[in-house]
Amino acid sequence: MKHCLLLAAFAALLVSRPAAAQDGNKWKPYQFTGNEKYDYKVTMMDGEEKKEGGFSLDLRNKDGEHWNVTVANSNVMKKTQGAEVLMGNLGLGMSPVMFLMNPLYGAFIEQVEMKEGEKMSLFGAGVIKVGKKETIGGRSGFACELTMKNQETQKDEVSWSFWIDTALALPIKSITYEQGKPKFIFELLSYKKD
Repeated sequence: MKHCLLLAAFAALLVSRPAAAQDGNKWKPYQFTGNEKYDYKVTMMDGEEKKEGGFSLDLRNKDGEHWNVTVANSNVMKKTQGAEVLMGNLGLGMSPVMFLMNPLYGAFIEQVEMKEGEKMSLFGAGVIKVGKKETIGGRSGFACELTMKNQETQKDEVSWSFWIDTALALPIKSITYEQGKPKFIFELLSYKKD
């Protein structure tokens, strides 16, 4: 628990500083350019049950200081479901984008050079590792893992796998784990820039 608090405090310090421009092999999350659209397939594992849906983010330049932002979620739901239909978002009642990428992680990830074999320790609380490039949704990105120590077992576990194309503001694929098993999977189907 104390590692989590230390990590959160350090992340808060980093998040508050202004983000630098996209440079070389480092990734700058959330640095949108506008007039771009991300379409993801979303899979949520609930025990052995698999729920599938979609998530889209469309940002259009409105003027020099604003964007028109459209967020869309698609879900397959039973006709017998009542209020859950209004909640959408795989029945979560919140936007699934929170499971695409935890904003606190961004402060750490932008410090890692995106090249195969690169590692960064998170003050003993975890490690970010950069792997080989893979192609997802027509984009090429580095496969990365965030491992953290399980406080109960004291063993290192993958808590998040993510694939980064440094030219984009969001991961091209993301897997969030719960108790060592995939819980939320986001996979880019397409990215369009006009």
